[in-house]
Amino acid sequence: MMGIFPLKGRTLEVLSRAEIHEVHQAVLEILKDPGVKIKHEEALDIFKRGGAEVDPEKQVVHIPPSLVEYALNHAPRFMTVCGRDPKYDLKSMTGVHYSSGHGATFVVDFDTGERRPATKKDLETNVRIHDALENTHFIFPEIYPQDVPEEALDRHISQALLSNTVKPVIATAYSGEGAKDLLKMGIAIAGSKKALRHRPMFTVSLGIISPFIFEPNRVDVLIEMCRFGHPFQIYTIPSAGATSPVTLAGTLALTVAELLSGLVLTQLVNPGVPVRLMGYAGTLDMRIANFTFASPEKTLMAGALAQMLRFYGVPMGVHGSTTRANVLDAQVGYETGILNLFSALSGSDVVIECTSASLEDTVASVPEQAVIGNEICGFINRILQGIEVNPDTLAIDVIREIGPGGEYLTHDHTLEHFKAEHWDARLGNRMAREKWEESGAMDIRARAREKLKKILATHQPKPLDPEVQRKLQQIVDEAEV
Repeated sequence: MMGIFPLKGRTLEVLSRAEIHEVHQAVLEILKDPGVKIKHEEALDIFKRGGAEVDPEKQVVHIPPSLVEYALNHAPRFMTVCGRDPKYDLKSMTGVHYSSGHGATFVVDFDTGERRPATKKDLETNVRIHDALENTHFIFPEIYPQDVPEEALDRHISQALLSNTVKPVIATAYSGEGAKDLLKMGIAIAGSKKALRHRPMFTVSLGIISPFIFEPNRVDVLIEMCRFGHPFQIYTIPSAGATSPVTLAGTLALTVAELLSGLVLTQLVNPGVPVRLMGYAGTLDMRIANFTFASPEKTLMAGALAQMLRFYGVPMGVHGSTTRANVLDAQVGYETGILNLFSALSGSDVVIECTSASLEDTVASVPEQAVIGNEICGFINRILQGIEVNPDTLAIDVIREIGPGGEYLTHDHTLEHFKAEHWDARLGNRMAREKWEESGAMDIRARAREKLKKILATHQPKPLDPEVQRKLQQIVDEAEV
């Protein structure tokens, strides 16, 4: 699946070349001292055998620059996560792609408007909606079901994702056993280990807890997935002023150091395994002590992180938008519009949560917002496309032919080019008020609801083979025992 290169490959730059090198030097110093804490004996031994200085009592690893260089020399520059339908394959370094959201535990019911705990059925519906939205390229587990056993939550999430879309997904695994079960699901769908390695239709992530903490269960996931050779992701979610320095440069340096420490571990486990590095730095609102992604500072850190990861030459993802609004209002519009545009201009492989349905900083999912986010991404795509300048688009002959006082509407040149040149708003209103009132006077949420009704009534992703469905269900059932 080809993305869109921002303005023909020109990206917004937050940092100068000198500042990139200054941040890099700070990152190398941080990795060496204070280093990272890894509560995992095997991982500590892997680092020690790789040449890091390890304090086993404190479970702290001091990573030298040579190991960072080793990891960057071995980590692939490209990463592909496949769709069940090959036309949706997501390849890094092929433009900007958008993902859905992550982690809502509540939903605003589409039929009743009630805010209630999320169910597995809600997740399945959400995945089906994103399967239909043209600007969702990568599907995250946007909803965490609250009606399934906690010990098998990751299996339920992965089953819902893999069963309800033909697009690539971010699956879940919370332990080494969860990672093994996830690979079993992938093998059941692909048909064999070899087929899954050839066309991996999901990836999975390790989240580093800022500052610099690797949880043992998530390290087990990393080791299992990387030893299999499956595409993997490292992410971190620092909060400037709380779990990272209040200064944006300090949070940026900490973010990059955390991501590179994870990259080093993946390449020590299995040199050459493809890895995407992703950062979700947010800020702490000092007035009310709430974390938020919806801040101008977050967009600056996302843009700067994209520059740093391009400097290292690794597959990347930066955070786009998650609104802090509690209802679907104007705040949602300006936060998601501005944040997504800025992050898309960073030139990252993946911009995370652009088509998210979530409000309240990912706590609650509102289905209509996914459709509105899809519209926003279409708007952004037209900006990223830029202006094509050539003899045909300059239209000198047409301008001469029409002359002063003429009109262009009925000319063949207009008919030939208007669809490519002008973005077509599907939800946003462009009618005069009288026509708008005659058509039902619907606001954007009402129009989004109409589109959602159509999707839910007509869109059915290609189902898995019944025998594959049975195998996935068996894996889920056994995890509940």
